[in-house]
Amino acid sequence: MDTLTHLRDHKAQLIQKLLEFKDFRQGTLIARYRKCGKPYCHCAKPGDPGHGPSWSLTRTINGKTVTKIIALSDVEQTKQQIEEYHRFRDVIDDFIETNTQICDSMLEQKQNGNDDLKEAEKRGSNRL
Repeated sequence: MDTLTHLRDHKAQLIQKLLEFKDFRQGTLIARYRKCGKPYCHCAKPGDPGHGPSWSLTRTINGKTVTKIIALSDVEQTKQQIEEYHRFRDVIDDFIETNTQICDSMLEQKQNGNDDLKEAEKRGSNRL
C-alpha cells in the first residue's frame, strides 16, 4: 500500500499537470451525411452515402443533448480539443482516486493509533 507521503506527492504532481492543460472541450464529433431528396441527385442512387460530410459536435448539458455545427476547417482543432479533454478526465480520475486513498490512509492511521492506545490500556501502561 502506498504511504501517505507518497500519495500526497502524487497529488501535488497531478495538480501541476492540471495547470499544463491546453484548451479542451467535451463532446463527440460526428461526420453526418444527408440525402437532399431530389430524385435525380447522386445521393438518391442506392449505396450512395449522400452529401457530406458535415460535422457536428454533440454533448449533454443538464440532461439535454446540444449540437454545434463545426466547420470543416475547424475539425482537426476540435478533435485535438476533445483528445485533450480525455487526457484531462484521466488526470481528474487519478486525482479523485489518490484523494480517496489519502483519506483511507488517514483513517487507517487513526484506527491503528486507537488500537495501540487500547493495547496500552490493556497492559496497564501509563504511556499515551
